Amino acid sequence: MMRFILLCVLLGLGGFWVAQQILAHSGPSFIKWGSQVYELTTATLALLVLGACTVFYLGVTLVREVLGLRQRYYRLRNHRLHTKANRCLNQGLIQLTEGHWDRAEQLLTEHAEYSETPLLNYLGAARAAHMQEAPERRDELLRKAIESDHSAQIAVGVSQAEMQLSAEQLEQAQATLLNLRSLAPKNAYVTKLLAKVLYKQQNWEALLDLLPDLQKLNLLNSESMGHVQAATLIGLFSQYAGQKNTEKLQTLWKKLPTAIRDQTEAMTVYTKALHQAGGDQLAEQFISNAHANAWYPQLADLYGRLDHLNLALAVRKAETWLAQQPSNPVSLLLLARLHRQQQLWGVAKSYYETSLNQAPDPEGYLELAELLEIMGETRNAEHCYKLGLRYCIRQQGERLVLAASQHPKKAVEGRYQPAPTF
Repeated sequence: MMRFILLCVLLGLGGFWVAQQILAHSGPSFIKWGSQVYELTTATLALLVLGACTVFYLGVTLVREVLGLRQRYYRLRNHRLHTKANRCLNQGLIQLTEGHWDRAEQLLTEHAEYSETPLLNYLGAARAAHMQEAPERRDELLRKAIESDHSAQIAVGVSQAEMQLSAEQLEQAQATLLNLRSLAPKNAYVTKLLAKVLYKQQNWEALLDLLPDLQKLNLLNSESMGHVQAATLIGLFSQYAGQKNTEKLQTLWKKLPTAIRDQTEAMTVYTKALHQAGGDQLAEQFISNAHANAWYPQLADLYGRLDHLNLALAVRKAETWLAQQPSNPVSLLLLARLHRQQQLWGVAKSYYETSLNQAPDPEGYLELAELLEIMGETRNAEHCYKLGLRYCIRQQGERLVLAASQHPKKAVEGRYQPAPTF
């Protein structure tokens, strides 16, 4: 404000000084226009020049204002449309949240090109079209969303993949996510979505190739991705186990990241697959090597189900593991199964009884009951069946006490022989 006042004062003083000089040195001035000569005083000439400049200035201003009317009109029109577009965006999002899909799509697309955030308009409208099961309209709106903001290609692609996945358009979702992976290979959410699509497709081979990336991105720590990993391993190993292809099983195992191969669940799935494929010797060697460094109850449980070429050696290994963990119910059950394979019925019975009193196990009850039937101890077998059934229903363990055998079978070379059948 002070600067404006100072400028006005200076202009006033300057104008006063110029006027005073003109009046002080006033004299005749001549202007020739064609053949005519006009005589004017200096003051009159100065006034005419000043008037001409004023008229020129006013004329230029008038022309500029007239020419600017169109521009101001468009500016006011755009402002009105922007205001209306923002209002439609707010109302459209409200309708979308409330589940009024058709109204939401209409509001969000009505003035989307004038919106300050057209990307949000088109994404919201695409979601509304998706909820109305209109995939063609949805994809067209997503295309417009990308055109409105090319930097949002990943965000739009993720939204498209999510909607394709929820609509069970698995092939389209896979294609979308593979394209996004080429653009953003380290995007964790894109990788997670791709894993879910492959899981729904049961594309175990592709999922196996994706597991290292899931591991690098720390996605396997979540419960859902852990389930995907387990399903992948079970699906692949079961497939080759059914084909009796132990070589392929070993190749797949070596292909897994070390962090996955160190997991107990993965080792269990692998050894079970080897067992199902007829590779009991490979499974036995794997379990023995694993137990050299740590104790794995699941592997020990499977060890007792294998067909061992050297049962005596297997028993010695199991006894070594039991010595390291005395009274371990899993080790006791393992020894019971191995002695049963040796047909040492009495020793197996003792181990079964001790193990079940340590930790009830439905399968253990069944195996002991079947063994007692072989030994002719029918009442004890019936008692085991009852305990096993009650445990399956109530999940409450009971003390197992077997009655002394009244009619032991004749022993031959230290082994009980099953009764002959007729």
